[in-house]
Amino acid sequence: MHLLDGKAGQQVTIGELVAGMGKRGHGFCLIVFGLLAAISPPGVGSVMGAPLILFAAQLAIGFRQPWMPNWLARRPFSADGAKRTIERGRKWLKKIEIFARPRASWLAGGLMEHLVGAVCVLLAAVILMPGPLTNNPPGIAITVLGFALAERDGILVLLGLVAAVVAFVIGLSAFIAVAIAIWAWAGGYF
Repeated sequence: MHLLDGKAGQQVTIGELVAGMGKRGHGFCLIVFGLLAAISPPGVGSVMGAPLILFAAQLAIGFRQPWMPNWLARRPFSADGAKRTIERGRKWLKKIEIFARPRASWLAGGLMEHLVGAVCVLLAAVILMPGPLTNNPPGIAITVLGFALAERDGILVLLGLVAAVVAFVIGLSAFIAVAIAIWAWAGGYF
């Protein structure tokens, strides 16, 4: 992550990073929070659903750049810690980076951006749900869609939408299975 180069031992804010991305800020937000949802342990990854809903909804509505409340934009964090977290997800990022490049950009802008935002809102809602497989598949799909938008890669947008459908089905099915199991278990006590 080039925005963190030269920041060793320093504190940076989320607002600085998003501002540094400019027009690619929506893609950046989806990449960062999607990756964190995908690689974080269960429970911790679910926390990423709220900021993902915030940024994805803005994309769906048509905001030109991501907006965040001041308390979130000014929130400092360690650049070193962020780099370590990104390194944990580096193998996934490298696989996507190798494939992502500007092509069929008409599929990565305009109305398609709104569609990607709406799909990411649904995936973020699944991330908020407790249960196994509710974080990883949706987080990976959101990360792919974030890369597609950041690189203006229409082909990757299409692949990301397919991944999003699969992730949504997996995540929602896992949540429903857990809910049924809890209901059956709790039914024995009543």
